Amino acid sequence: MTEEVKQRKIEHVGIALGQDISAQQRANWNDIQFVHQALPEVDVDEIDTSVTFLGHTLRYPIFMSSLTGGHPDVTSINRNLARAAERYGLALGVGSQRAAIVNPDVASSYAVTRQSAPHAFLIANIGAPQLIAQARHPAFTLQQVQQAIDMIGANALAVHMNSLQEAAQPEGDRRSAGEAATLKTLTGQLDVPVIAKETGAGVCREQALLLRSCGVAAIDVGGAGGSSMSAMEAARSESRGDGRTMNIGLLYRDWGIATPICVVEAGVAGLPLISTGGVRNGLDVARALALGATLAGMGFPFLKAASESYEKVCELLETVVEELKVAMQLSGAKSIADMRQIDIVVTGETRNWLTLRGFEETLKDMAQRRWRKYKASGDGNWSLKSSAGVEESEVHLQSD
Repeated sequence: MTEEVKQRKIEHVGIALGQDISAQQRANWNDIQFVHQALPEVDVDEIDTSVTFLGHTLRYPIFMSSLTGGHPDVTSINRNLARAAERYGLALGVGSQRAAIVNPDVASSYAVTRQSAPHAFLIANIGAPQLIAQARHPAFTLQQVQQAIDMIGANALAVHMNSLQEAAQPEGDRRSAGEAATLKTLTGQLDVPVIAKETGAGVCREQALLLRSCGVAAIDVGGAGGSSMSAMEAARSESRGDGRTMNIGLLYRDWGIATPICVVEAGVAGLPLISTGGVRNGLDVARALALGATLAGMGFPFLKAASESYEKVCELLETVVEELKVAMQLSGAKSIADMRQIDIVVTGETRNWLTLRGFEETLKDMAQRRWRKYKASGDGNWSLKSSAGVEESEVHLQSD
């Protein structure tokens, strides 16, 4: 079991970097359209991108999604990510720490994150299937879960929900009954907040409410549209000659709920949301924030950059931040809080799904946020204050 888990970690990274394992289903981010502000009254250099997440202030609403660890060869990847997280004030998650729990020899591949980022917000990671007894191994104990947290000096713990991946994995843990009850017990026993994290199939409204009842502090929706863990495991199954499991992975490569839909559906729980799944640029980050997410998580782009160098990670981050600021300016948003008050129009497949699921009024409200606020004010004139929060008396024209 020890060597098996260790080997699986390096295989995951190799496949992610060397093969196309993206979900064939689009993330549908283009369905989210901003209502352009011709006179935005926002200076790019004055935009405030800071955000508060689980009591911590982050400089940017960008989450380096839980990626890797568990093999000596990936230590440099986590080091590069951690250095960038420290420099830019970001949240960073490590990959599943099961490998280090069963084999302490690889703990350093995770611990390097705290060594390289003494002040960053770090998120530990264990799997929900490992919280219950499986056919091939017993459930993790509370002490083992705490071991994962202590390993990186974590500020929070992600419990990843990956039933689809396990179903497509040659050595997958297929049992899931009892995960919710165990999760509820766990959240009541830990001193750090727990984040429920999907891994590419998404979180719907009803599951978000279930997770809230289990005591989680936040939800990473992990929607469809980015890398497909099912496709990744199909590649591993093929290399082992396991055709039946490979076919399951290929058949369900496109399974799941697109990320923008997840953000709206999971929003009913009233918890902080991380929008992960197919986020590829700053405009996607802006769309996620406007839909209601607190953070937007990126996985593969950071993995690819970190596999090359620390400098590549910094270059990626600065590009994404600049793209985000442009979207904020053109939407008339000076802060992340403002992004939740701007007008967005949801179209296409995303609108069709959400309408059938009963979110029609929510979509109308998103498209008319400013207009409804204006009408509710009873003011007969559309002023600078109405548009950008600037008093008309503050603006003066200078004569030559």
